[in-house]
Amino acid sequence: MNRIVDFPGRKSPRFLYLDYWIPTRESGEKVDSIEIECNLNRSFEELNELTPYEDAIIRKDPTGLLRVLPGLKRTPLFQKYLRRLPLQGSEFIYKSVYFKTGGVLNLFNPEVREDMDNGLKTLVVKYGNKKRAIEVWRVKPSELWSGLTPQLVWAGGGEMEMKLLKDFLTKLTNEFDGERFESRGECLISTMKFLRRWQLTPNGVCRGKRPMVAIREEREKIFKRKIGFLQERGIMADFA
Repeated sequence: MNRIVDFPGRKSPRFLYLDYWIPTRESGEKVDSIEIECNLNRSFEELNELTPYEDAIIRKDPTGLLRVLPGLKRTPLFQKYLRRLPLQGSEFIYKSVYFKTGGVLNLFNPEVREDMDNGLKTLVVKYGNKKRAIEVWRVKPSELWSGLTPQLVWAGGGEMEMKLLKDFLTKLTNEFDGERFESRGECLISTMKFLRRWQLTPNGVCRGKRPMVAIREEREKIFKRKIGFLQERGIMADFA
C-alpha cells in the first residue's frame, strides 16, 4: 500500500500522505522520517521503559524495535528505521546531525548539508580549532533548522512532537486540500507561511503553549536523557 500518492498532470501540486494533503513528495517522505525519529525516542514497557534508541545501543541490534513494532519488518519502513538506529559510531559524531530531519518545524525545508553550514565554517575560522568550534556551534540556534540548535536537531522529537505533527498535517489539509496554485513555488511559500503561523499559535495539544516552545522543551529533555545514557556507558559523542 502506497503511503504517498501523487496526481500527475494537474496544474496545482497535490499529494496525499495517507489521509493528509501535502505540497510535495519530499515533504511526505520527511513525515515518515520525523515519525521514525519520534518513535525511536519513546519509552516502551516492553523494553523496561527504555527507548528503541537506548535498547539498540545496549543490544547492538534492532531486536527491541521489533518487539514493540512487530509488524514493521514486513514493511518498506523497516530499512528506514534501521538507518536511524544508533548501530554505528557515526551516530555520535557532529556530522550525523546533517542526516536528521529537524522535525515538524523543518517539514518543508530542503535537506541540509555540511557545506551549507556557514555558521560552523565561521566558528572554525574564528577559533582556529574545529573541536572548540563544534562545542560552540552545537548550542547556537541555527537558521538551517528554523532556530533549533544542532544538538536539539540531533536529539530528535518525541511523543509530543508526534502529536503536534499530526495536528499540523490535519490543519494543513483543511486549509489547502482543493486549493489551486499557479506554481510549485507559490504552493511551497503558502504552506511555509502556514507552518510559521501554526508554530507561533498557542495549541491545546501542548496545553496552550506555542508548538515551537513545546517542541524545544521536549527536545531539551530528550537530549539530556540521551547524553546521560551515553555518558553512563562511556560512549563519546561530539554533542556531549
